[in-house]
Amino acid sequence: MTNGKIDDLPTGSETVLLVEDDVALRQVMVRVLPRLGYTVIEAKNGSAAMDILASNDVDLLLTDVVMPGDISGPDLARRALKQYAGIKVVLATGYADDMISEIADLRRNAVLLRKPFRREELARVLRQALDG
Repeated sequence: MTNGKIDDLPTGSETVLLVEDDVALRQVMVRVLPRLGYTVIEAKNGSAAMDILASNDVDLLLTDVVMPGDISGPDLARRALKQYAGIKVVLATGYADDMISEIADLRRNAVLLRKPFRREELARVLRQALDG
């Protein structure tokens, strides 16, 4: 995640649940998202994210597609969309199109963010998901 003046990027004030098992990437995003105006709650896996969703008002779920544990990113997205009316979803992935078939059913209800991404792409995709 690089470049782009924050002043020139789309911003928001919503609450984002960031679910990312890569500690370094999660730490970077926990710094960047508040600079874009968002409140961030972080989780390292799908199970922790489900617990957070049960006890917090979350506007957008930003989750990695592939995560260790019993709940993958797509499964987490499906559960969140079913249980929490109005939640928006962004799925982040570094995998090629053949892996994307696992999330084909989510394409109507989620926005895809390709890794690696720039801060500008993150800002644009978050607004697209929240406003769409």
